[in-house]
Amino acid sequence: MFSGACNKEVVKENGEVTERNPVNEGNVVKLEEAEKLFKGYYTARYTIKDPANPPTFDEMADNIKGYLSEDEYNAQILNRFYSMPSLVAKEINKSIEVQSVKLEEQSINEDGTVDYTYTTVFKIYDENSSEIYEKEGELTITIIDNELKITRDWSRGIKIDGLDGGL
Repeated sequence: MFSGACNKEVVKENGEVTERNPVNEGNVVKLEEAEKLFKGYYTARYTIKDPANPPTFDEMADNIKGYLSEDEYNAQILNRFYSMPSLVAKEINKSIEVQSVKLEEQSINEDGTVDYTYTTVFKIYDENSSEIYEKEGELTITIIDNELKITRDWSRGIKIDGLDGGL
């Protein structure tokens, strides 16, 4: 099970860590809170400041753990889903920064989960150039132990200039 401190941490855009407020089990997941959770998760997962020395797999796994349900975290660990940003940044020798996220509620499910579609805007840059990319996907969020957790994250890959694969 997750430790309480890990569950409450949110990484702000400037890299500072702040605490998330617990939510009540009976509450409905609010779009503003879901976007805050998702932005923290994607910032923790995709921000690569130094492409020559990106976070290790273990560091990345630790960064995203508090945002995910236990099942989703374990699934991402098994397929190393979270490790792609580090590999991409190192391969193209550019930094990655999350510019913005936008969620759109799709459905509130009988089990209390909420499905969203999302668009995330990334900046991939170095001292000579800067490119903006959009990534689309789907997300499910629920309340577990009075905290919002991501239980599913699926996204379409995006082709990155200078790379055979994508992000």
